[in-house]
Amino acid sequence: MTGSRQQHRGPPWSGPAAGDSIRRHSRSFSFASRLLPAAKRADVERLYAWCRWCDDGVDAAATPQEAGAFVDLATEDVRRIAAGASPVAVESRWLAELVDRHDLPLAAATALLEGMRSDLTPAAGFHEADLWRYCFRVAGAVGVLMCPILGLEDRRHLPHAGALGMGMQLTNIARDVAEDWRRGRCYLPVEWTGGLRPSGEPPDPERVRQGVRTILEVAEGYYTAGEAGIAALDSDSRLAVRAAARIYHAIGTRIRRRGFEVLDERARVSTLGKLGLFAGAMLEPVGGRSRQLDEPGRRALATAAKMLEEHGVPT
Repeated sequence: MTGSRQQHRGPPWSGPAAGDSIRRHSRSFSFASRLLPAAKRADVERLYAWCRWCDDGVDAAATPQEAGAFVDLATEDVRRIAAGASPVAVESRWLAELVDRHDLPLAAATALLEGMRSDLTPAAGFHEADLWRYCFRVAGAVGVLMCPILGLEDRRHLPHAGALGMGMQLTNIARDVAEDWRRGRCYLPVEWTGGLRPSGEPPDPERVRQGVRTILEVAEGYYTAGEAGIAALDSDSRLAVRAAARIYHAIGTRIRRRGFEVLDERARVSTLGKLGLFAGAMLEPVGGRSRQLDEPGRRALATAAKMLEEHGVPT
């Protein structure tokens, strides 16, 4: 932190309230966050709670115009925080407090809000370039914001964090095709589905399987690139990040075992399955896997780096 940044004043936010948010909305992240030391876990929960507040503000809006106004408010608060001023919304103090302590790259917070704004218009004809940008904004950016809390000192590793978040979002997209379709949205690129676009009719199952198969194949490179950067985090943060990555990767594995069928049932990892993944992650050396990136991993890392550059996140 620079000495010129003002401390943001306001009523203290309780850890339990932030923790309630992550436990209600993301059981996978809640599981993984328990592997962090208490102080880091509390800050991860605060960051998640701010992200959730932004997401809920858009979802709860009565009209797209109201949702857009909310995104404008949240974006202006990010600008105020970056300038060392107090935010307007009380909830933004979660983010301001974290910036004061950890110097989060606020360009990533702006990117997240841009992703939420993009959801206000129909996603009826997604292309590959749209997919990379969307995945970075709504998930890769969150991974980048997490890094200072988890002890990353060398920002040259930020593309690894962006890649891991993007891999998780690719898995989310594969899992949630049916839910998104009901909302008139489809994030599977038209190039991968023979031109599949939302309509008033159910989606063609074979085209969906084709797109889900491709998106999960591509996600492998992003997980590889992401895990290759875990060793740059504090040693007491690595296990939690590795466990979260393994849980999301396991969702993709379940989808593969079902023949890429995602329209009838949402893939989940059971509590017992999560515990098994935690145990496997704990058996690895604290530095994580030591390996060179394969070609898919290198491509994923390069794409993530391009997204950071495009959104003004310094590395």
